[in-house]
Amino acid sequence: MPHTQGSHSLNDANRLGLDYRLESSELPYEEPIWDVHTHVQSVKSAEMMLAAMDAYGVEKIWSMSNLEIVPDLKRIFGDRIEFIAVPNFSEKDEEGTFTTDWYRRIEKFAECGTKICKFWAAPRGIDFDPSFAIDHPSRRTAMDIARDCGMMFMTHVGDPDTWFATHYRDKQKYGTKADHLAALETMLDVYDDVTWIAAHMAAQPEHLDVLQGVLDRHPNLYLDTSATKWMVRELSRHPKEFSDFCERNQGRVMFGSDIVTSDENIDFDLYASRYWSLRTMYETDYDGLSPIVDPDLVMLSPEKGDKQTADLRGASMPNELLDVVYHNAAKELLMPLYEAAV
Repeated sequence: MPHTQGSHSLNDANRLGLDYRLESSELPYEEPIWDVHTHVQSVKSAEMMLAAMDAYGVEKIWSMSNLEIVPDLKRIFGDRIEFIAVPNFSEKDEEGTFTTDWYRRIEKFAECGTKICKFWAAPRGIDFDPSFAIDHPSRRTAMDIARDCGMMFMTHVGDPDTWFATHYRDKQKYGTKADHLAALETMLDVYDDVTWIAAHMAAQPEHLDVLQGVLDRHPNLYLDTSATKWMVRELSRHPKEFSDFCERNQGRVMFGSDIVTSDENIDFDLYASRYWSLRTMYETDYDGLSPIVDPDLVMLSPEKGDKQTADLRGASMPNELLDVVYHNAAKELLMPLYEAAV
């Protein structure tokens, strides 16, 4: 049981009433952590994000931030932040946002020292535009530009099983989970000279056996563990298998949170809850409820109410493995890109 349970007012990021500042000191791991998947989307929220990072030992982050705020964020975070190139989603309805403007932005991000380019290809992307498919010709154009700029690729392909059971029932429109994974594998072969990072465990935390096969077939593929609610819900179902998977694939699994900050959610509990939940799952033998409301559970069982939280079961990873997942994998994969540019 967490030491401070019941000591704090409840909110959707804190259904256990935890004092996240005090709880951070109870976690056993003491070395620096690098978070390779965040979304710092405003300058005003930066200081609160730094507070959560400081509380939970997060030394450095990689963020998907709008190009226009990169200089201000770099001024605030200094060497503690690097950036991942993304389109200007705030202008999603404007012509060229995901084509000509996006191609220009990739080059501008590269001029700022960005070394990773994100290709978001969730099944629901079809609701925006057919070009969101990972293998669409316009994606190929953007990938060619990013490769020429010396960037790695990050991608989000697929979504939770819960979404395929609900939102994506129309298989003719959205395809199956296997369809999206197959498209990713095709692109891994097409761009086999590029290093890829598949966010959210390549959308396969439910199926680590399937994911192992993909890793075995594609040595240019790496993973991050971002999307806290999703990872906690699914990896907690098989914590030992998850630990064994990370052990087998040392250097190819990197810590990520998927924390999203904005002017509308400057909230220490919101950010810290992600770090507490993920670190508790990695480092401890905790077996109890997650403190975070999980909308996917509500979607599956609305009759149980709108404050449902997932079970959280710790994997108790040894320190030597935590060193790799939390820090060394990202350092060994990513830092040579930045050092080569100096």
